[in-house]
Amino acid sequence: MDQLPIVRPGERVVARSDGKGGLILGVEKIQGRAFAASAEVSGYVLDARVMMDVLGSLKMPGSWFQVWCKLVALQNANRADDELRAAERGFVKTNQRDLKARCNLSMASVNEASQFYAHIGWIRTAKRGILQLNPWLTVAGTSGEQEKWQKAWNNAKGPSCIIPHSDYPTEWRQLREAEKKATESARRREKVVTLRQRRPVRKASA
Repeated sequence: MDQLPIVRPGERVVARSDGKGGLILGVEKIQGRAFAASAEVSGYVLDARVMMDVLGSLKMPGSWFQVWCKLVALQNANRADDELRAAERGFVKTNQRDLKARCNLSMASVNEASQFYAHIGWIRTAKRGILQLNPWLTVAGTSGEQEKWQKAWNNAKGPSCIIPHSDYPTEWRQLREAEKKATESARRREKVVTLRQRRPVRKASA
């Protein structure tokens, strides 16, 4: 397995060409932020180009990419709709059933994608029905807001963000399958003790 770059607070991922049509990923101190805007969503995004480049290079099911796009779209950074927002800025109100309906996917596909993104530190569960996308990777508000969201992530012991190489989704799936088989094998090897049934005590006849 190749070395996986880990993004820590105050750092970002950078990419450069290897001269052979591939990318070399590295990590450096954050120098600035990119601003993304559309007809419905606007906000600061850290390393948006690199993040999309990484997603476009990953050999993973299209459903995983679909789930990620929906999560980012739900992370609205506009102040204009503060009173209508279901979760505070920097967080997303959703669950797997909601994502299933939004993405028109099976529950299994949404569940697998969610577990993968949680594994690589791109999302965490803040509380029931509320998710936080890694604030060093996705949306950013003012410097004070960004600091607040980063603090929330750190206080919850959120994982460092991993930027996976192209074959990592396959390796992750294989690792999960191996762990599942090992658990099942261990369960089958457990000694089963049959408890003797106690016979009912008969009362002596008068």
